[in-house]
Amino acid sequence: MEAFDIGYAVWVFFRILFISLVIVFLISGLDDLFIDLVHYARLIFRKLFRRKYVKPLTRDQLASIPEKPIAIMIPAWDESAIIRRMLLNTAGVLNYTNFHIFIGTYPNDEATALEAERAREIFPNIELITTPADGPTNKADCLNWIYQGIRIFEKEHRIQFEAFVMHDAEDIVHPLWLRLVNYLMPRIDFIQLPVFPLESPWYQLVSGIYRDEFAENHTKDMRARELLADSLPSAGVGTALSRRTIEWLAHERKNQIFDIQSLTEDYLLGILLNKMPGKKIFLQQWVTHKQTKRGWFSRKEKEVSARLPVATREYFPDSFVSAVRQKSRWILGISLQGWSAGWTRSLGANYFLYRDRKALVANLAVVLGYVVVLYWAGIFLYNRWNVDAEIPHLVEVNEPWFKLAVIVMAMFTWRIANRVASTTRIYNPLEGLMAIPRLFVANFINFCATVMAIKRFIVSNITGEVPAWGKTEHAWPSEEQMRKYHRKLGDLLMERRLVTASQLEDALQIQREKGGKLGEILVGLGVLWEEDLIHAIAAQDNRKSVEIDPYARPELRSLVSREVAESKRVYPVDMQGDTLVLAKEAGVNGPSEQEMEAQLGKPVVFRLTSKADIDFAIQRGYELRDQAPSPESRLGQRLLRDGAVTQESLTEALRRQKRSNRRLGDILVEMDVLSAEQLERLLTEPK
Repeated sequence: MEAFDIGYAVWVFFRILFISLVIVFLISGLDDLFIDLVHYARLIFRKLFRRKYVKPLTRDQLASIPEKPIAIMIPAWDESAIIRRMLLNTAGVLNYTNFHIFIGTYPNDEATALEAERAREIFPNIELITTPADGPTNKADCLNWIYQGIRIFEKEHRIQFEAFVMHDAEDIVHPLWLRLVNYLMPRIDFIQLPVFPLESPWYQLVSGIYRDEFAENHTKDMRARELLADSLPSAGVGTALSRRTIEWLAHERKNQIFDIQSLTEDYLLGILLNKMPGKKIFLQQWVTHKQTKRGWFSRKEKEVSARLPVATREYFPDSFVSAVRQKSRWILGISLQGWSAGWTRSLGANYFLYRDRKALVANLAVVLGYVVVLYWAGIFLYNRWNVDAEIPHLVEVNEPWFKLAVIVMAMFTWRIANRVASTTRIYNPLEGLMAIPRLFVANFINFCATVMAIKRFIVSNITGEVPAWGKTEHAWPSEEQMRKYHRKLGDLLMERRLVTASQLEDALQIQREKGGKLGEILVGLGVLWEEDLIHAIAAQDNRKSVEIDPYARPELRSLVSREVAESKRVYPVDMQGDTLVLAKEAGVNGPSEQEMEAQLGKPVVFRLTSKADIDFAIQRGYELRDQAPSPESRLGQRLLRDGAVTQESLTEALRRQKRSNRRLGDILVEMDVLSAEQLERLLTEPK
C-alpha cells in the first residue's frame, strides 16, 4: 500500500474517532451540566429560604435524645500497623457512650487480632469476631460474619442495637457522628456521611486527586442524587443503617446482607435499598472548630475559627500503582458488576445508575481524546513546517462537528472551574488551584484502572472465581494532623462544668486581644486547675489522662528506672494485661509509645498528666522505693473513709500539696476543711 493511502487511512480513522469522541463528550458534558444546575438551584433556594426551611441541628438538640445502643462494624485484614490506633481513637473521640465496636479478623491474621485485643484491654466495648475461614476472602464476607457475631452478642447480653454503622480500619470518625445517628434514627433508615481525604503535601498529585473527586462528589453529586433519586449508594464508611433496615436486608438476602460476589458490596447495598420504603439521606452538617494555622508571610502560628463538615476522614493511596489498583476495584464493582443489580422502576434512580456506569466509557474516551489532540497538533505543525503539505484538518471550521467541539471545550472549562471551587470549599485555595493539574493525572489513572477492571472482570467470568479483597496499604495520621478534627476545648470545658459561659467569654476576649492558648489563659486566671485542663486536652486529642497516686503500685517502679522517668518525663501507673500504662507529661515532646516499648521491652500506652503530677510522683514514689503506706494509714484516705472531707476537697488539697510539697493536713486546715485540733487528734490517735 502506498504511503499516501496509509496516511489517508490514518486521517480517516482519526476523523471518525474525533467525531465519535465529540458526541460522547457532549452527552457526558450535558449530563454533568444538568447536575451542576440542580446543585446551584438548590444552593440558591437554601440561601433565600434558609431561615424558614433549613434549620441546622444544634448540640443541645443532639444531647436531648437518650442514647440508643449502636453497633460499629469494622472489617479488617492485614491491618496490624494501624488498627489499634484506629480503635483507640474511635472509642476515645466519640461524644457518645452507648456503643460497641465489632471488628472482624481472620484466623490467619494473628497480628491484627493481637493489636485489636490490646485496644480491647483499654476499651472493653471493643469486640473481636473471627471468621471461620482464613483470609483474605472479601470485605462483604467479613461484614457478613461480623453481623452474625453481633446477633450472638445481642442474645448473650440481652441487648438490641438500634443502629449499625459501617467503617474501615483507617477511618477517623467525627466526635458528633453517633450523636447525629442517635438523633435521626429510626426516623431515617439510611444515612451516608461525607468522606473527605486527609490533606497531604501539595506536590503529591496522586493522593490529591481523591481530595478533588470526593470534594466535588460529596458536596454536589450526592446531594443531587438524594434530591432526584429514591436511593443512595453507600460509601462503605460513614454509613448508618437503622435496625429496620438491617432486618429488612437480612430477610431479603437470607442473612447474607452483603453481596460476596461483588467488590463494592457497599454500593450494591444502597442500590438494593431502593426497594425498601423509608427515608435515606446524605447528611451534611457543619460545625465551627478552632484550628492552628501558619501565616502566609510571617509563618507564625495563630488560632483561627474554621467551619468544617462533619465527615469521615482517611488517607488514600499516594502512588500511581496503588491508586490504579484501588480504582480498578471500584470500577469493577460499580460499572461492571453493578449491572447485576439491573435497573429500577424509578426514573431518577435509573438516571444515576447510568451516571455510575458511563464511567466505563468516559474513562477510556478521555485518554483517547488526548491522543486525538496530539495527532491534531502533529498535523498543524507538519503543515506549518512543510509549505507543500496538503494534510487537511480533521474537521473544518464551518462543519457542525467543529462547533460542537467548541461547546465541549467550554463545558470542559466549566468542569474544571467547578472542581476548583469544590476543592477550595472543603480544603483551601491552594488545593483548589492544584486540582487543575491533578485532573490530568486522574484521567490517566482512571484509564489504567478501567483497563485493569475490564481484564479482571473477563478473567473472573472465565474462571468463575470471585475476585479477592484487593485492599490497599493504609496509613494513620500524625497527632498534629489529628488535632484538626477534635472537639473544641471550650466546648469540652463547658460540658464538664469546669468553666461558666462568662468565664469562657472573658478568656476568649483576652485571647483575641493578647493571643496565647485558651487553656493557659484560664489556668492563669485561676478559673481552672492545670489537672482539669490536661483532662480536657486529653479528651480533645483522643487520649486518656490520669492524676498520679505515687503511693500506688510500688512494684511497677522496678520496670522503669528513676533515670528513665526523669529524662523521659514518664511514670508507671498501672498494668492492663501485659501493657504497661505510663503517665506522660502533657505538652512535652517526649518519646513515642513505640520508642518506650523498644526501651522497656513490653507494650506501652500513655496517659497524659500535668508537670506538677510528674514532679511530685517521681520525688515521692522513687524515694519510697518498694515501700508504700497502706491506704488505712494515709491521712487523706482516713478522712475520706470517715466522712470528714469530700472527694472534691481532698482532690483540691492534694493538688495544692503537689505544688507546695507541704503536709496534706496543714493544707486542709488552711482550706478550713479541718481545724487544727481535729488534725492534731487525727495524727496522734491510732491508725
